[in-house]
Amino acid sequence: MSASKVRNVLIPTLASAVAALTLGGCIYSSKETTREVPTSTTPVVVSPTTPPDRVITYPEGRYQLYGDGRSVPYYWVWVPSGSTPPTPPPPPRVP
Repeated sequence: MSASKVRNVLIPTLASAVAALTLGGCIYSSKETTREVPTSTTPVVVSPTTPPDRVITYPEGRYQLYGDGRSVPYYWVWVPSGSTPPTPPPPPRVP
């Protein structure tokens, strides 16, 4: 294809693309729409969450969960069956 044919096709194509972008702009509507939220007359009842199981029992013993998850991280301790639960060991160190 010759340079004049390319120029005759390329220039009008680019000019129409620039005109479309310039004149197109953004569509904006100044009319605001509001949605009304229906009010409920039924009271909302929130049931408290059940705390996690802190003891998992096996025939040979049990795992006991210590810590609160906030100031002391959770950690599990194995307690063999037939023994009294020891005082909770110190929490593991977090690196």
